Amino acid sequence: MVCLIYCIKNVQTLKSGYTKFSEEHGATSRSICEQWMSADGVYIPKEQNSTEINQFRPISVLNVEGKIFFSVMASRLTKYLTENGYINTSVQKGGIPGVSGCLEHATMIWEAIQRAKSEKLNLDVIWLDLSNAYGSVPHQIIQLALRMYHVPEDIQVMLDDYFSGFRMRFSTNSYTTDWINLEIGIAMGCTISPILFVMAMEVILKAAENSAGPANLGGGCYMPPLKAFMDDTTIICSKEDETRRMLERLDILMAWCRMKFKPKKSRSLSVRKGKIDATTIFTVASQQIPTVSQEPVKSLGRWYDSSMKDTKRGLETVELATEGLLAINRCGLQGKLKVWCLQFMLISELL
Repeated sequence: MVCLIYCIKNVQTLKSGYTKFSEEHGATSRSICEQWMSADGVYIPKEQNSTEINQFRPISVLNVEGKIFFSVMASRLTKYLTENGYINTSVQKGGIPGVSGCLEHATMIWEAIQRAKSEKLNLDVIWLDLSNAYGSVPHQIIQLALRMYHVPEDIQVMLDDYFSGFRMRFSTNSYTTDWINLEIGIAMGCTISPILFVMAMEVILKAAENSAGPANLGGGCYMPPLKAFMDDTTIICSKEDETRRMLERLDILMAWCRMKFKPKKSRSLSVRKGKIDATTIFTVASQQIPTVSQEPVKSLGRWYDSSMKDTKRGLETVELATEGLLAINRCGLQGKLKVWCLQFMLISELL
């Protein structure tokens, strides 16, 4: 326990020292240690009462030294991409430090719906769910993104070697599988994976963004037709033909990448002259997308339904805040720790 506390208190010093070591050894040799490319897989449930394999998410338990090395690389790669404007943060807000992506996107999407309602405008909003996002992104699209954004060749070679040699195994109470090569997808649990996934998605989003113009929200207010947070992609258009064109373009691009959307988990909302229109149906992957009139959807922490009202959400927030404050007050923690729970746990949950 003493050793653990020491490491936590001195994590920045340890990381700085490891950064220097990785510069002197890893970056010069351009080789990845074999132990860093081996992972034990753990399945965690994605929902309550999960029984089928597709209801679980595989998380990779990796070598700690390797995770520190790739966290340094990820930090520098993120800084490089943002400082050079390679990631459009008005569209993609996932994996970007210092950006409250969920809150910002959810607020802007809700504001667009409310403006369409009050100004009696036309608006289409489609929430798209990507099937097995991390596990289906091809390594080729990652290499394409690295070349497209002029990432140094040394880094490209290291990442290519890393994913080419990456292997996993899974254990249960009774047996352990053989080692399996990761031929497609990226490992959840690897510190470099989030920014690489963002780069891959950015390639797709940039290829689709010109399929529709900005959504007209009235009063000289316009919004980009695409919003993304990691793999959660939302289409916002004020013209139905542009919505269909954007949806078709994204569908083609995903098929080209050997990825696909889940129509059953996607949702659409159509507003015509300020009122909900349940008759407008969109399709993706040759299947109909359910409307919010049929099934409400929760995206980035906010519920959307055919009422286009926030009354229920307000009541739920008050109830959650009351229960959370009572729970914090009843716990046996010191006062300053209760404040920490309020600031970093309850408030973030309410937002």
